Amino acid sequence: MPLNLLPTRRRFLSLSATAAGTAALVGCGASIEAVGERPPAEGFTGGYQGPPVELSFWNPFTGGDGPTMQKIVDAFNAAHDTISVRTTSLAADDLYAKLLPAVGSAQGPHVSIIHLDQLPTFALRGTLLPLDDVVDGLGITEQDFIPNAFGQAVYRDRRWGLPLDLFSSAQFWNTDLYAAAGIPGPVSDAASFEEAMTALQGIGVEAPLRVAPGNWQLYVSLLAQFGGTLFDESGERATFGSEAGVEALAWMRSVVDRGFSPAGTTDTRAPLKNGSAALVSDLPAFVPDLQDTAPDLPWDLAPLPAVGGSPGSFANSHHLCLTQRSQEDANTAHAATEFIGWVSRNSVTWAEAGNIPANAAARDDPAFASTRQVALAGDDALDDLVFLPLIPNSRDIAANSYQRAVSEVVIGASSPADAARFAQRTAQDQLDGLRELYGLR
Repeated sequence: MPLNLLPTRRRFLSLSATAAGTAALVGCGASIEAVGERPPAEGFTGGYQGPPVELSFWNPFTGGDGPTMQKIVDAFNAAHDTISVRTTSLAADDLYAKLLPAVGSAQGPHVSIIHLDQLPTFALRGTLLPLDDVVDGLGITEQDFIPNAFGQAVYRDRRWGLPLDLFSSAQFWNTDLYAAAGIPGPVSDAASFEEAMTALQGIGVEAPLRVAPGNWQLYVSLLAQFGGTLFDESGERATFGSEAGVEALAWMRSVVDRGFSPAGTTDTRAPLKNGSAALVSDLPAFVPDLQDTAPDLPWDLAPLPAVGGSPGSFANSHHLCLTQRSQEDANTAHAATEFIGWVSRNSVTWAEAGNIPANAAARDDPAFASTRQVALAGDDALDDLVFLPLIPNSRDIAANSYQRAVSEVVIGASSPADAARFAQRTAQDQLDGLRELYGLR
């Protein structure tokens, strides 16, 4: 296969320079050193009994999950005579771009949904408040949440979010095609994957799998399966250029080279829906999509197969967070605390959006037991989740490094080894600059 090593390197270096410029702009506009971490949000015991308060609530739920969250907010409003929550749904990138300046000018939300991997960025910029006292006031403990949920939002010894859910990469397959090929159920490892692909091609499914250049969540999963990590435990060193990282990229390219997945795939969902593909990797948000747009499709889902030797599936979560604006007065602070505590306790409805409620009582509720994604919520599956590390500006780093490497390798523009190592160097340069920017030692 021809390698575009020089163009690839130039693209990576260009992206690195762009990222460094972005970091510099952040430093000028956000005055990180002048703001820094803020005092914890005030904790309260007992329900809110004060005068009428209106809260602004921002979230990134602009798809089919938006109406589900609005249903939860409407139920909260109906249950509280003196608290009114006004919802604004923004695309995630727009929400994160607007959050810092909006809160800084007292025009932003009192409460916001923040992805787990974004918590450090907004914590260090002074946008979010630690919730340690809030959690104590609500009487919340780790036992109130399912395994792998509660502890994830602790960064630099402080809690920044209350987990609403978990969502992880999963395998989705066409059960009719599997039955026709004699495949009894989900593939579990490299051997059963190979057998399934061969059997499906044997019944005429030319390219049974779909792997796209944007499948970076699959790469994170495979990296862990092959024994690697994105960063070291301290968060100071990028490590995905290891042999495990190369193996993960090589596996993704191999399924294209061997014809299991066609070259040039961009949309992985449509082929499963129309029957031209039998297997895809996706997130649980695909569950309501399939139910709404492909109601007659026979399908099932399960955790990803351990093709790298050990189980592992990419995971992230949405967190209920309080901004500095939530503390503008004691009544607002108490009402905001009441809201996030109530939503957590009453989050079984959130399963309609395809996610796994983080609240243990919600997971045990019969309403959740009847959902399709319950297959991803067993203790064994939860133990194998691979969460993104808590690193400031991690999405910028990812986009400029390992996500780019996945794209380059899947389209055949670079070898796995070269892409992984260029990406790691790019990530390390950006990580070093950001740690200096944030004053992290």
